Amino acid sequence: MLGWIIGGVAALYGGGALYGFARRGLDGGPYPAPEAAEREMEALALRHPALIGREVIGQSTEGRALHAFRFRAGADDDARPRVLVTAHIHAVEYIGAYVARAVARRLADGYGHDPEVTALLDRADVWVAPLLNPDGAARIWRSGGWTRLGGARFTANGVDPNRNFPFVPLAGRAGWNSSSSRPGSPYYRGPHPLSEPECLAVARLAKRERFCGAINFHSFGCVVFLPQALGDDTYTAVRALGAFQGTFQSRQGAVRYRPIPERSATITGQLDPFLLNAFGTPSVTVEVSRPGAQVLMPANTFNVFWWANPRNPQRWADNDTAAAIHALAGLVDRTGGSPVVPAQPELAGAVS
Repeated sequence: MLGWIIGGVAALYGGGALYGFARRGLDGGPYPAPEAAEREMEALALRHPALIGREVIGQSTEGRALHAFRFRAGADDDARPRVLVTAHIHAVEYIGAYVARAVARRLADGYGHDPEVTALLDRADVWVAPLLNPDGAARIWRSGGWTRLGGARFTANGVDPNRNFPFVPLAGRAGWNSSSSRPGSPYYRGPHPLSEPECLAVARLAKRERFCGAINFHSFGCVVFLPQALGDDTYTAVRALGAFQGTFQSRQGAVRYRPIPERSATITGQLDPFLLNAFGTPSVTVEVSRPGAQVLMPANTFNVFWWANPRNPQRWADNDTAAAIHALAGLVDRTGGSPVVPAQPELAGAVS
């Protein structure tokens, strides 16, 4: 409800002057433009060519490349466990990408120096896809963060990408859920599953790599959402997801996030249950940060960007980066390095 109010008032004022306060862009602030963030990751890969591989996994609707970075120590080995880190699937959620890039830097700079990083990369491949919605991110940057709630989430096609993944309707669970078949809704799931090339790209990567765990960085709320485990291998799935019900929090800094289990009926079309049920990849959403005092400034109060993204992103990167790496290691340990048995393997057939 709060997001609707903020987005509606911002739209009412045309994304421009608000109560005498001039519209301000995002240049010079704590977040890099999407293109600069991409260059940062490319430069990191160039500094560590033996450790980081870069792959274009697809293109956005507007033709922007979707990059994924594979961290691998040693020779190629298809039997190695693989885990996935994604971020910025919703257009406005820059803080998630900021933390994902911080995880990438810690992996690159820590290998051979940080015992936990070294142990993880000696055992497993870590894939980092820090910008899943580049068209939306570019739109938010151009607007200076002024947008309706839907615009804060959408791809270039007006689809909520985190409602665009395949799902199986559950018998007896036809109640309220968080996706919509109505174009224009902030939670519009699109004309069909994987209609968005960004979602298809990450789905193809997941089908190919068969990750044994995943973290998806969002904002905001300081919580961790855990999908409901279904099927015959719920014990292993629940045990793996337990890495975010204490293990993750044990390495967080000043703020420890509250784990929240979600029912399958409430998460139709989201990435987490798709990865878990289609491919057996235990996957969680980490909602980074919470609104800070900057939203009390009149120039920021009705700008959705400053509700979703704190003015001090490094504080949250410091809070969450080591915890994320510790949890990734926990996922590898708890799954034995292999995906769990998928509860709805027919979903994988939707990925061509």
